[in-house]
Amino acid sequence: MISARSSVRLRAVLALGAVLGLGSVGTLAAWSASTTTTSGNFVTGHVDIKVNGSEGAPTPTTISLTPNTLVPGQSRATIVTVSNVGSIGFDYTTAAAASGTLGANLAVTVRPGATVAADGTCPGTAVVTGTARRTASGASDPLCVQLTLSSTAPTTAQGQTGTATVTFTATGVGSA
Repeated sequence: MISARSSVRLRAVLALGAVLGLGSVGTLAAWSASTTTTSGNFVTGHVDIKVNGSEGAPTPTTISLTPNTLVPGQSRATIVTVSNVGSIGFDYTTAAAASGTLGANLAVTVRPGATVAADGTCPGTAVVTGTARRTASGASDPLCVQLTLSSTAPTTAQGQTGTATVTFTATGVGSA
């Protein structure tokens, strides 16, 4: 049997637990605050490619060859300069093709560097179509474009004309 004294103690402990329990629930309030910040003004970068100082569209840059006549096995070359006039670096690729009645007999190659050899060719290794070349903002990349008439061109190719087109495609890289 529980004595009266034990009963009073038990009630006192239970009452103290209830007070402490209610007290901790009552002090659960939290302080909070929030703030907002914004960035300063910014501008997006832009890609802008020029060839020989001209934009590609709507009128493409014309490549001039002097002399502009070819015989089978002969080459003519000229220098074109790809310039990055945008605000970010870019990777660019080249694709070269010949068209017109000479298209099947005319090879077009592009090589890095600003040199045309005395025989009308471009020294060095050709740029592989689809291989990217990196150019920093404000930089230029001189390229040698070579046209070669096949040494096996048929006699029906005499007096015919053709056109070579080199397409430059740039993709921004953020920095170069």
